[in-house]
Amino acid sequence: MHSHLEQAIKERAHAIWEQDGCPDGKALDHWLRAETEIISSSLYSIPRTSYENFAVECPWCQKEGIFNRRSDLQTCDPITGLTVACLNAECGRSFWIAGDSVNNAHEMLILDMLELYERKHYMNCILNLAQAYEVFFSLYLRVNLLFKPFGSDADRDIGMFNRLDEELYNEIKKYGFADMRALFLQHVVIGSPLPRNLTEAEAVLSAFPKPQIPSDAAIKAMTDTNLIPYIEAVKKSRIHEMRNLVVHKRAYRPSREEVDLAYKDTTDTLPALTIRLDLNDDINYYLQ
Repeated sequence: MHSHLEQAIKERAHAIWEQDGCPDGKALDHWLRAETEIISSSLYSIPRTSYENFAVECPWCQKEGIFNRRSDLQTCDPITGLTVACLNAECGRSFWIAGDSVNNAHEMLILDMLELYERKHYMNCILNLAQAYEVFFSLYLRVNLLFKPFGSDADRDIGMFNRLDEELYNEIKKYGFADMRALFLQHVVIGSPLPRNLTEAEAVLSAFPKPQIPSDAAIKAMTDTNLIPYIEAVKKSRIHEMRNLVVHKRAYRPSREEVDLAYKDTTDTLPALTIRLDLNDDINYYLQ
């Protein structure tokens, strides 16, 4: 049994013992009752997870706690099982959390938009959708220039991988939406040979191409015809222009209809491309 889970059960068993008047000879009974309560709450208290937060109801006080991944949980890895203390000052008891989302970052940003939409924070909806595109473009480059070459590299030199990862980050951090989109489209449409190992990846990064949008004719001529409508949709997207109106001096307030259209365009495109291009932001996926 996980030590954190065992500790939570131990604390609950002690509380049950006190509630029953501290009787002798009931330790096993109290432990089993506590185990049932803790594990049942772990299985059936469904969390609300987002890219930044993990919200879940405390099984003791029934108050929802919103745990920030960086500040409260101190990890951005998916939560497969963790003991936390209730954030309600009047409770503070320990309980077990699990059942986290395992979506890619750009997919979680899209899902987070739904809560913003419900609260009618339409400006933030546009920001989330535009960010989802940019994170998607970045993921595509990392997967094809680093993750896959590392997975097929005989040596799998983690030091070299980390160095190239830093180089790629430094290269693309200077690019805005338009240039990141151009790099993505250029790579997919032109179909440059993919690096097969880290040495070849290093060569690609040392001669990083200047972003250039492929022509409509080049997209139409793609050999993988199933990709064409999605690639065309990415090229036509104007989500970054809407984002710029929201962010900059005009502080534009989009309508629900504008958000609906942006959401439909995004969800019609990015999830399908994620599957068809075999993208996963967990490097272990490519080490099998």
